[in-house]
Amino acid sequence: MAEALAAGVVEELYLDEDVDAAAVLPATAPGAVTVQQVTSAVLAHLAEATTPQGVVAVARTPATGLADIGEGVVVALDQVSDPGNAGTILRTADALGAAGVVLTRGSVDVYAPKTVRAAVGSTYHLPVVSGVDGAELAAFALDTGRRLVGLDAHADRGLAALTSAGGRVVLVLGNEAHGLDTATSALLDDRVAIALHPRAESLNVAAAAAIAIHAAVYPARPDSGPAVPPPTTDQEGAP
Repeated sequence: MAEALAAGVVEELYLDEDVDAAAVLPATAPGAVTVQQVTSAVLAHLAEATTPQGVVAVARTPATGLADIGEGVVVALDQVSDPGNAGTILRTADALGAAGVVLTRGSVDVYAPKTVRAAVGSTYHLPVVSGVDGAELAAFALDTGRRLVGLDAHADRGLAALTSAGGRVVLVLGNEAHGLDTATSALLDDRVAIALHPRAESLNVAAAAAIAIHAAVYPARPDSGPAVPPPTTDQEGAP
C-alpha cells in the first residue's frame, strides 16, 4: 500500500478503528485521500485477504501506455492467467531492472488484489501496460529497436541469444498450460529455451522468467549486478 500511496493513485483508505491514520498516511497524502475508520468486522468484509493487515485501499488504475516504457529489457506476459505468477514476474522484473512489463489481451488483471499482493509493491515501481495485442507488441519492438524473443521450452537456441542482445529485447512469456499464443508466436524474431536437467520436465513460468530476465538484463549492464561478498574462511568445509 505504501507504494500505491507514493504513486498517488490511492483515492480511499479504510482503516481498522484501532489503527492510527497519521501513522499510515505520508505527509503528502492528507486531503488527497479519503480516510474512513471502520470496525474489524467491516474491514474483514472489504478485504479479500484471509488475514487483513488493518487497511484496505481503493486505487485508480494508472494510465500507462507503451510510450511510457524507456530503454532496457521489456517483459511481456502473453495470456499468463495466474495472478500469483503474474505478480511474482512483475516483482522479479522490477528487482532485476527491467524497463517495463506488458500484458497481452487475455492475461490476468495486473491490478487484481491477488496479483498486487504477489507483486509486493512492484506494481507501482515501473511502467505496466495491459491489453496489448500481438501486433501492437511486435510494432513496439520494431519501433524501439528491440528483438521480440519468446521463451519456448522446445526452442533450439539457448539463453545466449538473450545475453548477446545488449538489452534490446522484448522477452515474451507464454501461458502456464499452453505456452505462447499461436498468433503471437508467429510474430517472434527468435525463440530461446532454458537448459534443464534431463529428469526435469519443465519450470514454473515465474521461475523461468527469473532466469531469462536475469540473462537478458545483466550482460547489458555488467556493472549493475548485486555485489558478491568475498569468501570467508570460517565456513564449514572452507580451506
